[in-house]
Amino acid sequence: MSTEKTYLCDEYKLYFKIEDDVQILHNEVELYNTSFVGNNSFCHEEYIDGQRALTYSIPAMITMNQFITKKIHRDELVDIMFSIADQLMYLKANDMPLGKVILNIGYMYLNLEDMSVQLVFLPIDKPMEKCNMEKFVRDLVNKLDFANKKASDCGYELIKFFDHNSSFYLSEFYKMITDMKNDNNVHPEDEQHFIVRPQKAEAIEDKEVPLQTTVVSTPSFKLAKEVKDYSGNDIGFDDDSDITSTTVLTNASKSKPGPVIVRTRTGERIKIDKPIFCIGKSAQGVDYQVTDNNSVSRRHAYIINVNGVYYLRDNKSTNHTYLGGKIINSGTDMMLIDGSKFKLANEEFTFREK
Repeated sequence: MSTEKTYLCDEYKLYFKIEDDVQILHNEVELYNTSFVGNNSFCHEEYIDGQRALTYSIPAMITMNQFITKKIHRDELVDIMFSIADQLMYLKANDMPLGKVILNIGYMYLNLEDMSVQLVFLPIDKPMEKCNMEKFVRDLVNKLDFANKKASDCGYELIKFFDHNSSFYLSEFYKMITDMKNDNNVHPEDEQHFIVRPQKAEAIEDKEVPLQTTVVSTPSFKLAKEVKDYSGNDIGFDDDSDITSTTVLTNASKSKPGPVIVRTRTGERIKIDKPIFCIGKSAQGVDYQVTDNNSVSRRHAYIINVNGVYYLRDNKSTNHTYLGGKIINSGTDMMLIDGSKFKLANEEFTFREK
């Protein structure tokens, strides 16, 4: 068995072919490659099969396209928009044209630990269209499936900003998003912000019951995902071409029947039919609801599909997630294989590939 199957793929490699007469601006490459406000991407020039290309190494856990297949909560939407606006502010402050950022969810990658978005910036000497933040935000909000009214109200606030401002100023948009994020911190929505305090005698019915556990440290296994096939499709920057038509050279995901998890206590078989599958006791924003176990957190854990390989991720749960009897540290993803047994608090499941 290949050792690669032991690790989480947490890095995307993208290749953009460029014409020989297009100049790469190395000062912009250097600025982009500097780690800043959520961006940890790395870009450099190389030749692949004799073809000049810009290569990007993007540390992320999932594509934005995959992420928005789940129901979106307010805090998630705010964090995503803040990360994007924060990076645009950095680029603007360093005189890097915002039109060179690909504002398209097909070219955005997400780190689930802090909801930071990795943006792709094209450091080339080529005229680009102006940054159309309004179109991006409107298109994104229209694609989202909101988990609750708080989330949909947040989406409405984003749209309302553009309805009430005929001209777009990044600094004003950034201020609005910052205010929304600060309000998020004061009035948190996610379960990880609800801390169970044992010293209180009263128990709130909606809160999960903390279990007595001993935390076992587990290593974080991660391995960069290399692109196996280099497509022969041309990726030029013709004057009359739209940047959104640029092709990302990555392996296409093969469609196949999804696996299932079997709940030990009830024998129920739950099909994993989404790239990000959330399990928890919340009535909203989960793909499988555990209705009869208060030890399980509201959004306890995720099962994540990365190119057909499935990983288990704890979502800062109160009573932890276990794989093979060992606690999974929050932010660490462990691969699931056929027959893997895992627990959300004291609720046991078995992962089955078919």
